[in-house]
Amino acid sequence: MEEKKNSKKKVIIIIAALVLLALAVPALFLFGDGGALSLAPAVTIETPNKMSRSDRGEFTLDVTLSDLKEGELYPAASFSMNFDANKLEFLGLEEGNVLVPCEKKANGAVTELPKWGVNVERSNEIGQINVMYLDPTGGRQAFSKDLLPDGDRVLFRLRFKLRGSVQSGDIIEISFADAVFAASDEKDSLASVKNTLKTHSGRVIIGN
Repeated sequence: MEEKKNSKKKVIIIIAALVLLALAVPALFLFGDGGALSLAPAVTIETPNKMSRSDRGEFTLDVTLSDLKEGELYPAASFSMNFDANKLEFLGLEEGNVLVPCEKKANGAVTELPKWGVNVERSNEIGQINVMYLDPTGGRQAFSKDLLPDGDRVLFRLRFKLRGSVQSGDIIEISFADAVFAASDEKDSLASVKNTLKTHSGRVIIGN
C-alpha cells in the first residue's frame, strides 16, 4: 500500500515538473533582459567584413530598425553610440531608407527622409556619436510602423575611416549608450533603458 502511495507521488511530481518545463520554455523566447519582451523592436549597428589596417578608404555601417509598435507615432528619436576615436574617425551620416510623412510636394510625394542632426567634430572629441531627429510639427512628421519598408530598414548610415593607430587584430566596438523612439505619451515610448527597445552593437575587426 505504501509502495503504491509513493508511486503516485512520483507520478504527480513528474507531471508537475513537465508542466513547469512547458511553461518555462515559451518564457525563454518571450522574455529577455529585465523581463522585457525579446520581440520588442531592436536597433542594430552593422558589423562589416573584416578589414585590413592598410585600408584607408571611407566605409559605412548601417544602423537598422527591426520594427515599431502598431498604431503608435514617434515624433522624436535619439541614439548615442560610443566608439574608439583613437582608432576610428567619424565622418558623418548618410541617408537610410526609413521615411517620415511630409507636406505634399510638387511631384505628389507625401513622404521624405528624416533630417537627422549630429555634431561630427564633437563626436570625435568625446568618442560618442549623438544622433537626433525631432519632428518640427509635433506629430505630423513622426516615425510609424506604416511607413517602414519591406526588407532592410536602415535609419541612417555611420561613415568612418580608420585612423593610423589601428593594429592587426584590433576589435573596435561601436556600441549603443542609449536609444529612444519618443512618443507623445511617455508610457508608449521605446527606450533601451526600459528594455522596450533592444540594441545590438557592431564592431570593426582588423585582420592580421
